[in-house]
Amino acid sequence: MPSIEQKYHEWRTEYVRAWNDMMYIDYNKKGEVEQKNAITCSEAIGYGMLISVLMRNQQDFDGLLRWFLHFRNEKGLCSWQQIDDKHNRTYSNAPDGGCNSATDGDVDIATSLFYAARVWGRSPCGRYDYRQIAVPLCKAIWDYEINHYTFMPTLGDWVNVPEPQMGAMGYSGGASCGEESAYADVTRPSDFILSGFLTFYNEDVERSQQWGKVMDAIITTVQHQLHLNPTGLIGDFLKLAANGYFEPSREKILESDNDKDYNWNSCRVPWRLAVYYLLTQDPRIQPVLMAQSSFFGSLPEIHAGYHLNGHMIHDRSYCDMSFTAPASVAMWTMRHPNLAKIQNEMESLESDKSYFGDSIQLLCLLQARNPTGF
Repeated sequence: MPSIEQKYHEWRTEYVRAWNDMMYIDYNKKGEVEQKNAITCSEAIGYGMLISVLMRNQQDFDGLLRWFLHFRNEKGLCSWQQIDDKHNRTYSNAPDGGCNSATDGDVDIATSLFYAARVWGRSPCGRYDYRQIAVPLCKAIWDYEINHYTFMPTLGDWVNVPEPQMGAMGYSGGASCGEESAYADVTRPSDFILSGFLTFYNEDVERSQQWGKVMDAIITTVQHQLHLNPTGLIGDFLKLAANGYFEPSREKILESDNDKDYNWNSCRVPWRLAVYYLLTQDPRIQPVLMAQSSFFGSLPEIHAGYHLNGHMIHDRSYCDMSFTAPASVAMWTMRHPNLAKIQNEMESLESDKSYFGDSIQLLCLLQARNPTGF
């Protein structure tokens, strides 16, 4: 299997692109994104900035930072998708909501900035003070991407969180007043970036208490999913139920009929939980990671999507690095005896290039090696 340094070189050659004095991550090389002329998104910029600081590549980091600064929206968050506007010969935000944010990208960008502040302090010649950019971004994440009643991440700054309705068990959801408000009580487990929120807790002093509550709320939600499904698998989207817990919806929430399943969003959860556990050894997370590792370790091979009861989603008999790499890092963290089998599966997938799988695999390797980022 190639070394991490070799994999980074391949990843950088394949996906890092320059535009003017900026850099971006090409996440649509194969034209598979619904917006056919899309070139990048905030998720990809966040992945790129994390990878760059973990590989100590300050030049790329600053180029990606300039992309973020150029495409910040009016709330101070990263506009979620950019396109190649051939008519105007420029790159611009995608129409129909491209200027809105997506929470995971902003959390990764802010986390990478705090790492950069520890590693480098400032950019060469002092142009950027990384901490001075990170702290206002944290404030914007708190102001616009966290539900202040549940302390759970929302889907982005486009979600309006109305005043709460109080039931017998306490907060029971916001009063609906529009389509955006309908998502106020929805959360996406791919945003459960506990290591990032832990960084905010330690570095964003003014909001430290709030970030502690966000971590506690996420952990409580993750624990509840294990109570619902002994596999430890978590659905792509969760919705606040009448019992006061977030649970998988039986219906489509945002993307597809598989929103309730372990699918293309939540496949990242084992990786995110594992990195947090490596940092903290938090006993609240261990049972979930153990359950996930036991489930993945029992499989002949890991396929690209499962119902929460562990049955494969129909027509998903193929494998994908986006699912295999996060499962592998969870099993490695829990020292599961069948890890070698999954690592062999990863090696067989090496030639199947995709931005999503390649980026996730590289981050799994880098953060397993250096979970602190410093």
